[in-house]
Amino acid sequence: MKPTRRVLLLCQHFYPEMISTGMHMTELSIALAKLGWQITVCSAQPTLLLEKNNPRVPRKMEYCGVKIIRVPSLGGHSGGILNRFVFAITYLVMSTLFVMRNIKGFDGVLITTNPPFLGLLGWMISRLFTKPFILIVYDIYPEIVVKLGWFKPNSVIVRIWDYIARLIFNKSACNVVIGRDMQELVTQKIKPDRKNKILLIPNWSDDEVVYPVPKSDNSFKKEFCPDDRLVVQYSGRMGRTHNIEPLIEAAELLKDKPLVFQFIGEGAKKSVLQGMSQKKGLKNVYFLPYQPVERLSEALSAADVAVVCLESVFTGLSVPSKTYGIMAAATPIIGFLNPLSEIGRTIIENNCGIVLDNPTGASVAKVLLQWLDDREHLQMMGWRGYEAFKRNYTLKVAAQSYSNLMSEVF
Repeated sequence: MKPTRRVLLLCQHFYPEMISTGMHMTELSIALAKLGWQITVCSAQPTLLLEKNNPRVPRKMEYCGVKIIRVPSLGGHSGGILNRFVFAITYLVMSTLFVMRNIKGFDGVLITTNPPFLGLLGWMISRLFTKPFILIVYDIYPEIVVKLGWFKPNSVIVRIWDYIARLIFNKSACNVVIGRDMQELVTQKIKPDRKNKILLIPNWSDDEVVYPVPKSDNSFKKEFCPDDRLVVQYSGRMGRTHNIEPLIEAAELLKDKPLVFQFIGEGAKKSVLQGMSQKKGLKNVYFLPYQPVERLSEALSAADVAVVCLESVFTGLSVPSKTYGIMAAATPIIGFLNPLSEIGRTIIENNCGIVLDNPTGASVAKVLLQWLDDREHLQMMGWRGYEAFKRNYTLKVAAQSYSNLMSEVF
């Protein structure tokens, strides 16, 4: 690596407070700091804290060698479109002010695509200060908001938004994508002579944080599912892009079987799922909040089957990276996914679960019934996923890939 480089990371939230979501940038920054990079993070105040009665965290702090600056913002990155828009704009304005005052102290910038207009700041940095920036693509806009039905495909807003997105993709020193399906879509947005400015670096899980915990030693399992029933678990954000409803339908079909359906997390669809469960009077379904990171290994290992999902229309626009934590816990997977999606391919290539395109309650129930009497097969799939994780999807592997790229660019 070149002599110590000072890098600014711009991302919407940064979570050293250790909650079990939104931690990828936290983990990556700490890993890069251990590799010798001087990382400063400029983020907004977090909105997904476990401690609801303490919604603010220090504006300036240092954590594991990473300097953190949090700028004020309004709105939030969850909720309705107006709330998200206000958050995106105010965070962009405040981070721009921070950059204008401090950019000379950095050799390069890492920028995520969330919130969606943040890449404009990278474009400005490259034009005004000739500083290179790397764009980390987690979601592709404006396609996502069009698929959500928030805007019409040919509206003026969407056309302008698409123009801006293409401008950012083509100005970045490199566009890091987290899936092969996403790479195909980004390739369509950049000029032919910039095809080599796309690099695939999958997301990860930290094998020092998430690892297999035997069920006999698992306090989470003993607390929430102590009996011998098959535990089917969905853990993570229950968002609008997640086709989780077939799980409730399957739970109804299997209500007399020794299975339990466990939902961990929050999100726009949580109340919908709870309403479905209550209406059907299901006793084999229960909901838990996000779990602290110190319990994440136990929580994910407590499942006999884990569910990962993404509506097929969002294939390539987003990648459900929670999959790598599930693989790190040696838990087999049912994917409600397009088989050609990044995670669909990962499950199929490593034979660590099954992929159901356009799942129904009946198709999910059929798979679970087959697995109910073949626990050994489930364990084999889980360990195949774990072996693939150790080879390809650890934090150490990802951080080294980012470090190599940053050494070339910065």
